[in-house]
Amino acid sequence: MALGVTARENAPDMAFDDELGLLGFRLAQEKRDGTRTFSLARNRYLTYWLHLPADDAVALFTWEFALGEYMDEYGLQVGANEPLNQFLFPQVDTEVAQDMAEVAKAMERTEAMFAGMNFGHRG
Repeated sequence: MALGVTARENAPDMAFDDELGLLGFRLAQEKRDGTRTFSLARNRYLTYWLHLPADDAVALFTWEFALGEYMDEYGLQVGANEPLNQFLFPQVDTEVAQDMAEVAKAMERTEAMFAGMNFGHRG
């Protein structure tokens, strides 16, 4: 899925925070040391998180998927059926440059991974 992100070179005066806002990210937390966390609810179940250090260094991209709530929609349960407390996370967060094209690539890789899942596949 193409996200239609304008390259940073095309808008050199726009701050990275503003570019994130254009994509739908919202500031979720700002710490005293200047570290900021942005979130984007992609749908009811998938939320993207971007952790930005204060020094404009490499950011950390991650996501969470509300697996319990998703399965509950299909009449299924995970474990002891605590749908509000069952989340799927990547084993490792992804380092990305503070650049919209890099963030968009990380989002596209995540969505491609979910699109390729087939729970009925006989593996």
